[in-house]
Amino acid sequence: MKKSFEKEFDWKQYFIVSENFVRQKEHSEIEFKESFHSPKHKDKKLLKWIASFSNANGGLILYGVKNNGELVGLKNDKLEQFDNKDLSQELLSYFAPEIHFELFIKEIDGLKIGFLYIYKSQNKPIVAIKTANNNIQESDIFYRYPGQSRRISYGDLRNMIEEREKKLNDNWLNLMNNVATIGVENIGLLNVMNGELIGSKNKLLIPEELLKKVSFINEGKFVEKDGAPTLKLIGDVQPIDSNKIVQLVENKYHIITHFELFNSFFEQKLDSDSASEFFRKVVHENTVYYPIYFYIEQSKLSKKQVLDLLKNSKGNKVNDIKKRFKIEKNNLTKFKIGNISTGTEAAKKITNAIRELKSDKKIDFKTVDTRELRYYIQAITHLKKEEINKDYIMSVLKDIYDNHFNQSATTKSFIRKAICHIDLIFYGENYFGQ
Repeated sequence: MKKSFEKEFDWKQYFIVSENFVRQKEHSEIEFKESFHSPKHKDKKLLKWIASFSNANGGLILYGVKNNGELVGLKNDKLEQFDNKDLSQELLSYFAPEIHFELFIKEIDGLKIGFLYIYKSQNKPIVAIKTANNNIQESDIFYRYPGQSRRISYGDLRNMIEEREKKLNDNWLNLMNNVATIGVENIGLLNVMNGELIGSKNKLLIPEELLKKVSFINEGKFVEKDGAPTLKLIGDVQPIDSNKIVQLVENKYHIITHFELFNSFFEQKLDSDSASEFFRKVVHENTVYYPIYFYIEQSKLSKKQVLDLLKNSKGNKVNDIKKRFKIEKNNLTKFKIGNISTGTEAAKKITNAIRELKSDKKIDFKTVDTRELRYYIQAITHLKKEEINKDYIMSVLKDIYDNHFNQSATTKSFIRKAICHIDLIFYGENYFGQ
């Protein structure tokens, strides 16, 4: 377990205070702030600063200190009353992988000074996974420079990548040294396809249902795409009989980004506990256009439980979700895009795309250009539940998402509407019919 920085922290090792001033300027590992603001503040600068420190060498943000280094102390109890979970949630919403920090208060010369210590990331780079106003754009990588936090320069990014490659090479070297020490004859490799431990004198058998999850961990951990590494399954494995059959004791999502929020819908796989967490996650997102009815159905929450959950939530999208419920209750065609009765060329192309989708036509969306893609997305929003094969349409949505979601803001909006339409006609109807 990582040692607590707060317990070992001695501010005198970091800076000198004389005549009520910190006798050094802000630099690459220290930032001064006169007052503390919640991380939910609309400009999101705090999140940017934290990510920049984590991508560099870690560092300290001091609260209750003016830009010129003068100690003024905390003027209110905002920081003292602040729940660190809120900051953790905000960081997980905007950046991946996870950023570690500690927030605490120390007294200096009779004044309460706040300290936000950001650990240096061991899994660089920390990357923005969604946009927040003008300060954070999706895919941004921030880095701490002397006295400022900004987008990383090419040279520093190159050094970061080289450092990561060196670390990987060192890990391989250590692994090979361990193999040499233990002896090749005593090493076994797990084949996740059939559950055999290759090369071992004894066989380790794994049940088929767990084998799928092991494979899933393997894929999720190394996917280099939107929000990756996006999730990991946390749990213990233990022998349960003499044949060394292993059992997954507990599993749950550790980090939830929009990759998981959408992918669980495409795969139609989500346990009830995770589904509840997914729905709660949407309440804190920057948009409510996710397949929320699927999460609700999988969570087995009643309509009353859903409303109670929203009532007790502090998420910024509670009212927007309630608004969705109100509008969509009697309007299953709410997400329909485009008019197919006008006789225009666009209307004809949408109609043709509808026919293709109804017939389960195999379409390679990698090769479909942006204009043609729009017709297919609009066609999806015109489909009725009884007209489509659910497995087929889910594979279509996944293909479109994987290949085009980050193409542009407009395309992203169109894809969200198509996903929400399918969610509404398959699961929304069940929710409103409770």
